[in-house]
Parts: sequence; C-alpha cells; structure tokens
Amino acid sequence: MNIVKELQEIRDKHKDQRVIVVGTTCTGKSTLLKKIQNAQDMDDLIFPLLSEEEKAYVCSKVWTEEIGRTMTRLVKERVKVEKGKPVFGTVVLDADLIVFLDIDDDLLKERCTKRKTSFENAKNIQKQIIQEIKMSKIPSITLREG
Repeated sequence: MNIVKELQEIRDKHKDQRVIVVGTTCTGKSTLLKKIQNAQDMDDLIFPLLSEEEKAYVCSKVWTEEIGRTMTRLVKERVKVEKGKPVFGTVVLDADLIVFLDIDDDLLKERCTKRKTSFENAKNIQKQIIQEIKMSKIPSITLREG
C-alpha cells in the first residue's frame, strides 16, 4: 500500500483524535501533507510565532542537539494539535497518535543530496525524533519508505 493511502486511512480512522506525523528532513512530509485533507505543516504553524532571533538560531546551517531541544521547546510551547487536523513536522507534540515516517538510509541520502541538505543532520534529527517517540509513551504507527 502506498503511504498517501495509508495516511488517509489513518486520518479517517482517527478523525476524532489529535494526530501528528513526524519524520526527519527529506522524508516527504511537505509533499504528503498536500495530499492529506486538513493536514497542517508544523513549520507553517510555528515560524510566524517566532522572533527573528529565534528563527535565526533554529535555522542554523549545522543542526545540533541544543538547536533541536530549543526548537522542540518552542514548538511544544506554542503549537497545539487539533482533532481532525494532523500536524506534519519534526517535533513530537502532545497528541493521541503518532505516525512516524521512517526512511531507508540510501533513499534518505539520495533525497538529501537532491536538496543539498546534510545527511548527517537528517540522521541526527531522526535519532531525536525516535527518542522523543519512545519517551512520549503515545501510541505510534511506523510507515516505512525505501
């Protein structure tokens, strides 16, 4: 089954719940959310709420765990997930269900190269997301590509 169809089925089955879809950079979140009705992009929700100084810091060229922790804190403080409006992003928010977009390393490398994005940064973000999912104790579903 393709990921779009799986996401649509998850959205329909869990329409009365708060759902987040998380994955590292280059997993296709932006592409997928355009195909899912009522889906919201975490970046579109958070960036208008950040100061210029906060934006500059979290958008630093090299991702670090401290930047990741700062972005996580800011998003958790300022973004709320609504029932029936899945939020796609890189931060595990308070929700009823997590959908984790997992990706094969070779495909991730290929996509990072195309987007001129650091594979190492993408892997570090992925590790943080996996850790946050485990710590959250929120039910989760993994969709794997590649």
